[in-house]
Amino acid sequence: MVAADEDNRPVAYALLERDGHVDHPYCHPDHTRLGLADLLLEEAEVIARHWDIKRLHTEASDLARPAFKRVGYEVTHKREFEIDGVPIDNWVTEKTLV
Repeated sequence: MVAADEDNRPVAYALLERDGHVDHPYCHPDHTRLGLADLLLEEAEVIARHWDIKRLHTEASDLARPAFKRVGYEVTHKREFEIDGVPIDNWVTEKTLV
């Protein structure tokens, strides 16, 4: 899913996998706080329902977690790990579709 600006340039996107995993949500810094993340996540739900997916899930960064919370995702747990010696954490979140 891609959101574009008035000049049809992509400014935000998210991927939805067939297992209900929402991956790589991103919004260009110049286009934050405009509701684009909410719109993309709502569109993910529309597609998920079309694919008969019952649960959406993701690993949200500290920055992305509020967007997921706004549209009804709940945190199940925090993950802490390292990549090439760099400590990283994120939040496993999910939403059951009814």
